Amino acid sequence: MNNNNQTKKNSLREFATFAKSNIRVFIILFLLIFLSFIIYQGYSYYNINKVNNLSISYFKNKDLDDQLIKLSEMNKIQNENGFYAILSKLELIEIYIDKEEYEESLEMYKEILNSKELDNNYISLVAIKAAYNFIDIVIKKENNQYITDINNFIFLIDEKLDNYIGNKNELLYLVSILSLDDDSTYRNNSELLNLYEMIMNNQKISSSIKERVKKIHEFYIFI
Repeated sequence: MNNNNQTKKNSLREFATFAKSNIRVFIILFLLIFLSFIIYQGYSYYNINKVNNLSISYFKNKDLDDQLIKLSEMNKIQNENGFYAILSKLELIEIYIDKEEYEESLEMYKEILNSKELDNNYISLVAIKAAYNFIDIVIKKENNQYITDINNFIFLIDEKLDNYIGNKNELLYLVSILSLDDDSTYRNNSELLNLYEMIMNNQKISSSIKERVKKIHEFYIFI
C-alpha cells in the first residue's frame, strides 16, 4: 500500500514539475485555440451578415422600374459568391435579353451553368430556362446561330429527374424543328416523328406539354 502511495506521489510531482516547466507552452497553446475560436466566430458572423445584406439588396432592387439602377445593383451582387449572386445573374440575363444583348446573356448563362455551387436540380432548371429563351430568340430573329448553344443547354438537363423529362423532350422536339432545312420535310423526318410519338406515349410527360407538342405536330403535318 505504501509503495502505491509513493508511486502516486512521485507521479504527481513529475506532472507538477512538467506542468511548471511547460506552463508557457500551455498558455500559448490555450491562447492560440481561443484566438482561433474568436476568428472563426467573427468570420461566421461576417458571412451571415454579408448574406443578409445581399438578400436585402437583391429583393430591394429586383423589381425596380429604373433599369439603369437595377442593372448597376445587380452587377454589384453578381460579383459576390453564393446563391444571391446567381439570382442576380438570372435577373441580369432577362435585362440583357430585353435589350437584345444576346451574347451577354449567353455568357452569363454559361457562367451559372459552370458554377460548382449548384446541384443537378438547379442546373437543370437554369438549362431549361436558357434553352426556352434562346429557342424564342431563334424564332423571333429567324437566325439559327444559337442552335448549338441550345443543344448544349438541353444536354445539361438531367434526364434522371422525372420532373424535367417532359421539358427536355419538348426542347429536343423544338430544336429539331428549328434545324429543319425546309418545313415541308417534317412529314418525312422519321427521327422527329418518332420523338413526337415517344412524347405522346410517355406517362411521365405532362398533358400540357403533350398538348403543345400535338398542336405543333398538326400544324406541320397539314401545311
